[in-house]
Amino acid sequence: MLSNFIKFVEDNRLKVESIIITIDGVKFEHYFTSAAKVNVRSISKILSCLGVQKAIERNLLTLESNVMQFFGDANIHNAGNLPYLRQLKIKHLLTFTMGHEIGLLFKEDIERLPPETDFVNYVLNYDIKHEPGSFFVYTNAATYLLCAIVQKLTGKCFNDWAHETVLQHLDIEKPEWETSNQGVSLGACGLYLTNAELHRIGLMFLNNGRYGDRQIIDSSWIDEMRSPQIFTAHLAKYSERQTRCLNKMAYGYHLWICGDGSSKYPKTHYFVAGADGKFFIISPKQKMAITILSHQEDTNPFYEILSDYLKY
Repeated sequence: MLSNFIKFVEDNRLKVESIIITIDGVKFEHYFTSAAKVNVRSISKILSCLGVQKAIERNLLTLESNVMQFFGDANIHNAGNLPYLRQLKIKHLLTFTMGHEIGLLFKEDIERLPPETDFVNYVLNYDIKHEPGSFFVYTNAATYLLCAIVQKLTGKCFNDWAHETVLQHLDIEKPEWETSNQGVSLGACGLYLTNAELHRIGLMFLNNGRYGDRQIIDSSWIDEMRSPQIFTAHLAKYSERQTRCLNKMAYGYHLWICGDGSSKYPKTHYFVAGADGKFFIISPKQKMAITILSHQEDTNPFYEILSDYLKY
């Protein structure tokens, strides 16, 4: 598998930095350029979700907690949003079903906003068109709100919280995590990890929240994250991708789900894809974790080679 990937990258002149594959407990890795830390982009969402679980574990909030109870100081001037905001719960942030029709706080969105913009106020005032829980749109905004909430509840920067409760138990030093002007970790992006560090997180998922002899994350939370919470295969943006090995059939908690193991959706792997060819892929049935870091703008070639590996 590793040899085939190396040849494919070289033949197609792809800008890949590294790949690590662990299958049935045996690890294979190759570094094309360096082993340095890079911005893992949307893969950052995974750690944000794990940090939220640790807050839930300590009874600081629940999946049913209303989001607005944590933002009593927010300046809500869009009165049309109020009925929806009253219904907005933590579970809606985890599943990207806030009710917005477009995703917010992506790079191009942030760059066009005035520097003094308060991201919480911006997100909460942006027109909500759908009842929370009824409409999916991939977004960075929900993850940012989750990080802001956890920071309020713990009194700690989310980066510190995530390191204290998760990463240090994986023997990962506290990484850099970009923040907003309000001092909140961006959550959905801006996290800097090496591939070796990212792969440790993957191994923890593969082992149902366990790393070595330590249960880092409750296995029931891993199950919730990788279970379909809302189906997306019928949506125009994703319907054409259903033939891919990474097909975005459904969304869990901050994870794309490729199938539910049923006869209709037989695949069992799940993943996160960051911009420019960053991949975090777990295939439980194959006992396999794959992490790839790249700076490859056109990511289509990856789906060709990965289809040879992801069989179930």
